[in-house]
Amino acid sequence: MYTYFSVLLFFVAFFETTKGNSNGCVSREEFEKFKTDVLTRIDRLSVEKTEQAKQIEDQKRAILDLKSLLAKHDDISSTISHSEEPPMNSTSNVTVDVTDSATHSPAHLPLKRLSSSNIQKRLISTVPRALGDVIAFYVYLTHPENNPGKHHTIIYDYVVTNYGNGYNKYTGAFIAPRSGVYVFTWTTFANPGFYLPIELIVNNYRYGIISVDGNALYNGVTGVAVVHLNQCDAVLVRSDLHTAPSGNIFSDQNMKTSFSGWCISS
Repeated sequence: MYTYFSVLLFFVAFFETTKGNSNGCVSREEFEKFKTDVLTRIDRLSVEKTEQAKQIEDQKRAILDLKSLLAKHDDISSTISHSEEPPMNSTSNVTVDVTDSATHSPAHLPLKRLSSSNIQKRLISTVPRALGDVIAFYVYLTHPENNPGKHHTIIYDYVVTNYGNGYNKYTGAFIAPRSGVYVFTWTTFANPGFYLPIELIVNNYRYGIISVDGNALYNGVTGVAVVHLNQCDAVLVRSDLHTAPSGNIFSDQNMKTSFSGWCISS
């Protein structure tokens, strides 16, 4: 609609211009020039319309991801206490009596019962997967973040790898595409003289924390965590809730504050 309206304005302007001619006629050269200008304008408007549509779709996806993250947070907050420590996974155990050769006293050792199906799954998991089945991402900050404050989510803006499309560069959160065991690493650099406590959060629980102390030089610390995720679980990196960071999160071409993760078993 906007394109047709613009073309109409061009025609009006053109014929208003030709009114001043003595004979009221339009030469072919003038008409061809006018037609070229109109077609160029239409092409430019079409490109702008396509770009705007793409931006709208990106924003829609970001809004949907935010809604999913908020819904997950609200569901967890209403059913689980406010403890910062993650819940322990329950496992099926079997107690085996083992007699110590030196003391002849039985020791009770809990062993996890392995079924034939579990053994088969472990054997199958060693076979390389097709690239379409891979879930892995690596992202980093392209700029420092000054005075992040408490409870500040780090949004890593540059995406190097995002197989499975689990990471969202608008929210800074990784949403698990499927259930499985994942490895996460997060590296943070601090400016000299500053202190930063940075934690790994899974569904509002702290699963790991690092403390970066810049001292007199730039300093970086990397944290590693291996966790089991259910599909649609959310993982992000943020500053500590209770201890306020002192100073800036640093990142440039020589020292990259980054976040990465990959699925090792599903």
